[in-house]
Amino acid sequence: MVFGRVLVAVACALVLTAQSTAAAPSQDDDYRPATTSTRYEAGSLTGVVHAPRTLVGVRPVVFHFRGSDVYAQELARQGFVVVLVDDRFSLDGHRELWREVVAGTGPLAERFARFAGHLAVAEP
Repeated sequence: MVFGRVLVAVACALVLTAQSTAAAPSQDDDYRPATTSTRYEAGSLTGVVHAPRTLVGVRPVVFHFRGSDVYAQELARQGFVVVLVDDRFSLDGHRELWREVVAGTGPLAERFARFAGHLAVAEP
């Protein structure tokens, strides 16, 4: 009986002092805020918006001619709102659409209402 208790005590000590084999987060893994990606169409203009899930303050809008979704998501994690467009000749049209979103008007205003007051659309 004493031998059984000693064996249990030794087993518990081994379990409690053994190194964990569970994966621990790496120091290289920084906190990455969540992002969203949304495709939109407004007349002949189509685009994909990558943005932080939570918008705080005024965020800059970056327009890019059908760039990489991976790169756009990385910029969104850093706080940018990225609009990827299919046609580089339509960039001015997309800028105007997003100026309207900021003003709370236009065809995208209802769909992207949460962006109003949080975007800075640069002049070309």
